[in-house]
Amino acid sequence: MQVIDKVLGALNDGVWHDINELSTRLKNLSMTKLMRILNFLAEYDFIELSEAWKGEPLRPVVEVKLQPSFQEFRRSIILVEKNEKGGKVDAGSWPKP
Repeated sequence: MQVIDKVLGALNDGVWHDINELSTRLKNLSMTKLMRILNFLAEYDFIELSEAWKGEPLRPVVEVKLQPSFQEFRRSIILVEKNEKGGKVDAGSWPKP
């Protein structure tokens, strides 16, 4: 579960991420394992996968982002966990979906 948490944490801002960028950020995760995790998360609608054409010359790029509904759910869980641990809960510091 830690690997999935790391992937979800890297996507927490709710914006599109190029999987090559994501792979670079998650250094200890092979592209094969990353794609397996992303496909699993997409299958259950936690994330959205999209192909885009970018760069010069244009090349196909796979991008990924959290589904807004899952991002809100995840944010709520994190706030509850912080509150249970006695941490200060500052809901205003979380990125908006």
